[in-house]
Amino acid sequence: YHIDEPAVASLTQYYRNNIQAGSDILDICSSWVSHYPLEFPKTMNRISATGISGLELKFNDQLNDFQAKNLNTDPKLPYPDNSFDAVTCVVSIDYL
Repeated sequence: YHIDEPAVASLTQYYRNNIQAGSDILDICSSWVSHYPLEFPKTMNRISATGISGLELKFNDQLNDFQAKNLNTDPKLPYPDNSFDAVTCVVSIDYL
């Protein structure tokens, strides 16, 4: 991880308390882990992601779908506007 275990636990609890069940979520700059609560794949409608490495995204077992994309070279998200209820970007904002 890019952050320590207490930070991961706090972030996961924040998501649990602030993202409503049944939401469509987009994780921007994602990788092999999204730090969402373990129950999210069952309680959310959809979890999608963009990230620079398709190989890492393939190992993220919380995702319903993903699109490998370098947002530095093309900053347009590969989804229609208003497709998600929540968008997250954690520990990777410094790469943009």
